[in-house]
Amino acid sequence: MRVATTCLILCSTVVFAATARQASTPPPPTDGLPEGPGKRELIKVCGACHDATKTTAVRLTRDGWSAVIDDMVKAGAKGTDKELEAILNYLAKNFLGEAARAINLNTAPSIDLESVVGLLRSEARALIAWREKTPCKQLEDLKNVPGLDYKKIEAAKGRIFCF
Repeated sequence: MRVATTCLILCSTVVFAATARQASTPPPPTDGLPEGPGKRELIKVCGACHDATKTTAVRLTRDGWSAVIDDMVKAGAKGTDKELEAILNYLAKNFLGEAARAINLNTAPSIDLESVVGLLRSEARALIAWREKTPCKQLEDLKNVPGLDYKKIEAAKGRIFCF
């Protein structure tokens, strides 16, 4: 009986100590974004419309990120010039790609359709619903997608494709 009681006390002490140690260790960031200048601005400005971590699902050149920011401002994102510059620097440092990559409109997720092509969320949903039934073979096929502004497809021709 004494051995069992001693074992129980010892085990309880170990569990308590481990729990106390974990409680004193700060939890890792839950947003998945690296720390750095511009992170706060990204969360504030981009997070007003969508989850800021979705913004970072793509990897673009600095010019590509600049175009995305311009598109988001045109779509209603609110930020000062200083905040937008901080966001651009943050994205270009932490989520830099080799080029403003072309995306396949038959497989691209909504975030790419929004950030790379510049579609509104409703247009991205319309395109995704349409392509599930009728994948495009050429960009001109997208003229038939109800609720999609084809001018945006034309403007993004250098960054998109379908087959």
